[in-house]
Amino acid sequence: MKKSKNRQGFTLIELLIVVGLIGVLTFLGLPYYRPFLQYISLKNDVWTVLSDLRGYRQLAIIEHVNYRVLFNVGSDSYTVEQRDAATDTFIQTVANVTLDSNLIQADDTTFRPMGDAVPASTIVLQGKNPADKITITVYSTTGLARMRE
Repeated sequence: MKKSKNRQGFTLIELLIVVGLIGVLTFLGLPYYRPFLQYISLKNDVWTVLSDLRGYRQLAIIEHVNYRVLFNVGSDSYTVEQRDAATDTFIQTVANVTLDSNLIQADDTTFRPMGDAVPASTIVLQGKNPADKITITVYSTTGLARMRE
């Protein structure tokens, strides 16, 4: 009686072909992957600015002080200052944030204890690709910050 051999698995040639195909597909996909990563970096910076604006508006209401956000377009950064609500005198620097994306346009704004922002401001961030621009608008009467792509 002869025993039959059950051969299960893949041959070396089959494995090499699959690994080669994965390598070729990866190589072909790289040019599309880099812009995607750059756009994700831009979105990350936009969410950082947006969450800071919303957070400092809430702190202004809770703590009854002014928070001024000062943008520096040249260095792609911004500073947050805590200021006295009655006299608007400087109390302390709360945060210094540097962004990976380019600040194209940014207006300084101050959040007051009533929740409003003076003046209304527009912040435009641009990614590595010049076509990737996202605008953040801070409305003066409500102090709310919104993103627009």
